[in-house]
Amino acid sequence: MPPTDRMLTGAIAANPGRYDGAGEYRYCRTCDAIFFTRAAQPDTKHDEHNVVALPALNQDGSDRLSRAFKVFIQRWSETRRDEIERFAQRRGWELAMEHADGGGALSDEEVAQWRQVIEAELKRLVAESRALLAD
Repeated sequence: MPPTDRMLTGAIAANPGRYDGAGEYRYCRTCDAIFFTRAAQPDTKHDEHNVVALPALNQDGSDRLSRAFKVFIQRWSETRRDEIERFAQRRGWELAMEHADGGGALSDEEVAQWRQVIEAELKRLVAESRALLAD
């Protein structure tokens, strides 16, 4: 069974994207399956198959989401941006992007706005994956 958009979204969102590090999600065209593999513990079941690496929303070490978040908060007031930046200096950008109830810096409304950005990027990456799978 080919992967659903929901399956692709989950793999892309959770993908560390570093085979030599934490690992990466891949799609096996031969088996029609998404699987996880890494250099330290490779999934050898697909060695002879037609395989493609899936994109990652936030590849390990890339700080892609943090950079996008810094651009995203530019639409907010200078006071609020300063609060977020001070929070990030103390606790990190990864936590600054999270809801205040979870120890982060964002209100309900801010989380909803940021989530729209993330969901749009995930949709784009799923479409990119569909094109990869079709090749």
